[in-house]
Amino acid sequence: MKGKTFLILLATAGVLVAFSFLRFGDEKPTGTVKMGDRLFADLPVNAVAGVTIADTENRVTLVRGEKVWQVDERDGYPADFDELRDTVVKLSRLKIGRSFSASPESLVRLSLMAPSAPDTEGGGTRVVLTDQSSNILADITLGQVREADGGGSGGQYLKKAGTDTVFLVDADFRFLKTAPAQWLDKEILSIDAEDVASVVCFTGDSQTPVYSLTRPEQGEAPRMTPIPEGRTADSAKIDQVFDALAPLTLDDVKAGEGTPPGGESDRVRLVYHLHDGRRISIFPESDGEDKYTLRVTAEADEVEAAAADAAAAGAPEDEAPKGEVEAPETAAPATKTARQLNEELSPWVFSVKKWQFDSFITRPESLLEEVKTEGNGSS
Repeated sequence: MKGKTFLILLATAGVLVAFSFLRFGDEKPTGTVKMGDRLFADLPVNAVAGVTIADTENRVTLVRGEKVWQVDERDGYPADFDELRDTVVKLSRLKIGRSFSASPESLVRLSLMAPSAPDTEGGGTRVVLTDQSSNILADITLGQVREADGGGSGGQYLKKAGTDTVFLVDADFRFLKTAPAQWLDKEILSIDAEDVASVVCFTGDSQTPVYSLTRPEQGEAPRMTPIPEGRTADSAKIDQVFDALAPLTLDDVKAGEGTPPGGESDRVRLVYHLHDGRRISIFPESDGEDKYTLRVTAEADEVEAAAADAAAAGAPEDEAPKGEVEAPETAAPATKTARQLNEELSPWVFSVKKWQFDSFITRPESLLEEVKTEGNGSS
């Protein structure tokens, strides 16, 4: 090899070394783990009873209750268990792509500093898993997602608490949620319009309906009463009312103060009578600006209540499910009784989107249109 060529190669190697130093600082391979090893191979997934997720702006604490996982910052309202399970299982299956000892500078650059304050430089997302006794099972900080050469994700950098070892793992958590409202079980009710026999709107404690929407027979289109002379019912609007519970979802939730709403003079309620005997009452309320809330109660007619009591008396006592992350699949739950729905829903005030709120039409004129006549198109 000629001396000039050797010098060129040597200079090139020096550039590559310098680039490597600039890219990773004084990071050095740890040599303690192998590529392809599972980072949390010994994580007892079903022992997880608490999950805390925090970044520099938000923090959420998910805890396993007697029957369901709950969002601690929302007074124990049920959490989205499917997403929680997917997150924990995904974490338990992470494989190591590489590992190295990082410098303080590289931890900042890779966003692997603990998110202790909003102004934390290089703060990442901290995830802590604990067991029933609050013992820590895993404590990590998630950093930057690495871009693959062809675009997309090439894994994510993370660091275990108490060490300076950084791992590049084979999956990423770029869409991991950190705000309490994002972790709520969004579904309040899911009742198909065909299961609704009628919807009756009341004001205050009056027993005289503001309007009634009733199916003459199951499967037939609902009809409105009363209808003023010269007007006709708007079938699309009526369908909107009947479809409002299929499903009804929340944006946020808070514990209600005292008992559910009663018969205040200006309180409007819509009572959904179901074919199976359950009655769902919806109490919509708006602040006139951008806040739309609902209270929900449920009760049953005598036939449904008697049938539910008989079924409960004859059924074996079930053990309360603990929400184990990798528990085997169970049969689909039976339809909840009115009593169960009332216990679950009546203590809460649900914030909903405006379009869902608007489906609970309380003004009868909003369900009507002018009668069209020949010549001028309307009366």
